[in-house]
Amino acid sequence: MKRMTALCFLLVAMLPAACAARQAVAVPADVTFVSRAPIQLDVSSVAVDQRYRNSSTPPFVEGTHQVTPSGIAERWTNARLVAVGNRGIATLTVMDGRVTQESLAVKGGLTGLFGDQNDTRLTAHLKARLTVSVPGSSGASANYEANVEARAERTILQSASLNDRDAAYMALMNALAEQFDATLTGEIGKNMAPVIR
Repeated sequence: MKRMTALCFLLVAMLPAACAARQAVAVPADVTFVSRAPIQLDVSSVAVDQRYRNSSTPPFVEGTHQVTPSGIAERWTNARLVAVGNRGIATLTVMDGRVTQESLAVKGGLTGLFGDQNDTRLTAHLKARLTVSVPGSSGASANYEANVEARAERTILQSASLNDRDAAYMALMNALAEQFDATLTGEIGKNMAPVIR
């Protein structure tokens, strides 16, 4: 009996420490690229071709949120690509923008009762291709291409509130946006130097 009482006391004593360990982390409420310098292209227009259609049919969840991977690609295009030429077109084609939600197995017993375990995994994908076509004086066009495929993942604790889960989704979107921006910026620098101004 004494052993059981001591165990209960120990477990109750551990609860405040476990709760204190879960501190709120500031997560941006939106995804923006305003702090990044624009990329000036020698074209007359910039367009987005959305090939991916958002879904809210499980396991896909991007359709249930305002911020989506395909929307991030469009925001990136509007914020970072600037047409400064008088002919030609730059087109960002979005081919994948899915976010999947997966339930994770949790342990039972004392570990399950007193341990805060991850019960959900969110995985986001964003795949796009930027093409630039500039007609030449002889009638032939000069074509350039840059491809990007970004992926990010987040796990969520059992104890997470709805607000915590929304924050985890936004953290996922910001991580995806950073990877997308860095990768595509690098590919543009490597593959499109003749049309960068």
